Amino acid sequence: MPKNRVLIPLNQSELSQQILPHVEKFIPAQENDLILFYVTNPPSNVGLGEPDLSAGYLPLPGEENITPALHPIYATQQEDSIRAHVEAELIPVTHRLKEAGYEFSLVVGFGKDPVETILREISEKKINLVAMSTLARVGVTRFFFRNIADTIAREANLPVLLAYPAKR
Repeated sequence: MPKNRVLIPLNQSELSQQILPHVEKFIPAQENDLILFYVTNPPSNVGLGEPDLSAGYLPLPGEENITPALHPIYATQQEDSIRAHVEAELIPVTHRLKEAGYEFSLVVGFGKDPVETILREISEKKINLVAMSTLARVGVTRFFFRNIADTIAREANLPVLLAYPAKR
């Protein structure tokens, strides 16, 4: 029997990781594959990297002095750098899930709108369940600030496990 595919949207906030104890409690490792989906803005435009002036560029005898030039940094390089940073940042999370027996993958999703980015991943990866944390805004704050988890729960057309922050 194939395993369920569970998408766990994460971002740089500690709140997003508060779903993980609930995942471990309610979603058995042997029946589910987890996709840790880190959502972030796409890299900014291509830029130029500063030369390393400390490298000691020395001309060979008889050659004129060469000044190091700026080099281009491409969007794909920025994406690779972001992925590496996310992997390093989530080492405690991935270590904990490995110890609990989960099979998982870590995917970085780039998009200006987190809801669209998550919904696209749900569709492309044929997800069976989404598990995520929410602030559960109410009243005036709900009117002015969109609740991503609530929007996903309404638009995803699949079960969504929502966890509210622990009261301190």
